[in-house]
Amino acid sequence: MTQLRNLTLYNENDNVIDSHLETDGGYHLGVAVTQSVVADTNNSSTTNLTSANSYTFTGASSSTLGVVGLQWSLKTDQNATVYIDQSDDESNWDITDTYDYLYSKGGTGQTVQALKSYWRIRVILTGTTDTTYFRLAGVLCPIASPLPRSLDVYGRLITASTLEDAESGTHADVEPLGSLKTVTPVRLVGTGFEGTTKDTNFWTESVTLSGTVTQSGEIILATGTTADSTVQYNSVRKARKVPGATNQFRTVARLITDPQANNIRRIGPYDDNNGFFFQINGTTFGVGSRKATSDTVVSSGSFNGNYGSSVTMNTSLKRLVIDYTAVSAKFYVDGILLHTISSSSGFSTTDTLTLPIRVENNNSGGNATNNSLEVRFATILRLGSLETNPTYKYIGTATTTICKYGAGKLQRIVNLDNAGSATIYDNTAASGAVIAVIDTAKALGTLEFGSQFSNGLTIVTVGSVKICVIYE
Repeated sequence: MTQLRNLTLYNENDNVIDSHLETDGGYHLGVAVTQSVVADTNNSSTTNLTSANSYTFTGASSSTLGVVGLQWSLKTDQNATVYIDQSDDESNWDITDTYDYLYSKGGTGQTVQALKSYWRIRVILTGTTDTTYFRLAGVLCPIASPLPRSLDVYGRLITASTLEDAESGTHADVEPLGSLKTVTPVRLVGTGFEGTTKDTNFWTESVTLSGTVTQSGEIILATGTTADSTVQYNSVRKARKVPGATNQFRTVARLITDPQANNIRRIGPYDDNNGFFFQINGTTFGVGSRKATSDTVVSSGSFNGNYGSSVTMNTSLKRLVIDYTAVSAKFYVDGILLHTISSSSGFSTTDTLTLPIRVENNNSGGNATNNSLEVRFATILRLGSLETNPTYKYIGTATTTICKYGAGKLQRIVNLDNAGSATIYDNTAASGAVIAVIDTAKALGTLEFGSQFSNGLTIVTVGSVKICVIYE
């Protein structure tokens, strides 16, 4: 028997074709795949985006036939939107994938599945500031592997199993028995501004000199043309903060006049002493926290969120959000995290988190320009249940009883005897706003209230009253 020990194969040009002796005793051809990855010069550029090219790059159409992966990468110093367009005829771009480029996060890129015969890349800056460097690369890749490099112990794809907020990185919680923890936002204070009549039940204004507040489907705070005029609009009530829940301030607003020196415009959940706010001080945009009347402001150029470290505010409408808790305040512009202020060294950012809404527009330093600010709506929500577990107080004598310091909710009063009277104040003393005066000699039984109070709960009883007060 003759055994074949060596086998050499040649092609028609007398080049050796590799072969290998395998453990089964057979010979097998050597096989290799060489991938031809091509840099697409039609969709690559180092030309800065400026006003001369309308802050836009638009690539030329390139064929994707024989290509699986459309790869792009970008590094520049301005925020931008990247569009990956695909077409069958180089005219109708039927498929577009969109990506936000945030320069503060550094260079980035993606691989997109080729689905049509042609592609192009477009890059449009978010703002109107020239780039000082711009490096865009498009690559055509015949073979792409978008799946993970390995499988789990059961042979399944390794995938994420958490719900995460893309802006803040916060994960959703699952309670020990497997249910997803969810919350329902409820409005605490603030309204829309429908019609032309200002509702003094919910809002109060404070103006000086030629300052005005007008309403017509929105409110406009205008300083007028008298030098150093000021305008302020406040919610009557405060939004109570309860432990374990986040309060969220929301508004849609815009500057009607451009930022300028000797003018400051602010909006947020704050008052004279405490709170959080967005502001334009002169021409500088910033966010701030106030504690015991002292402000700490982070200005454009120092933001730490996903929007970029610097932001130039213009006169377009902006969606502004502030999420605040006992440990941090997160500021969002148009749904993108702008900045996070955190408590440091164990000290809180404010003395209280039970705050009203305030909007203000103030000229100073002799400024006589009629500066104005438009607000479509402003509100504070609790990201959680409206009601919490209540407590109670029994009162059986004629006395003044402070039931609570700070904001809360009076749920009901149970009158246990036909005697005396009770006066209920939204305050920590027997003065100020009166919630109700009850002739307890005539109102035996349960009296439902459901009334929010902002400052405290004090009850003055007269005569031989016997009542049980149930409140949060």
